[in-house]
Amino acid sequence: MSIKISVVEKKVVETVNQYNIDEYYINESYGSIERFNQIINGETLKKNEKPLIDFLGEIRPNNILQMQPKDINNNFEIKYGY
Repeated sequence: MSIKISVVEKKVVETVNQYNIDEYYINESYGSIERFNQIINGETLKKNEKPLIDFLGEIRPNNILQMQPKDINNNFEIKYGY
């Protein structure tokens, strides 16, 4: 099974990195898909859990989309994950 995540970086141009992550890799890093979803939804990391940005930094995105930003409120946003 593969999990799809889209990460949006808002700068001069909005960059959307889309990742397809193998369930095994998520389970190795976070213990379960359920825990991974909790982290995506903003739950605080436990002591031994890797920050999501570091986790995604080790994985090459399968799509990188560049588009004009709609509104620049903050520099980093996780749009959705499932």
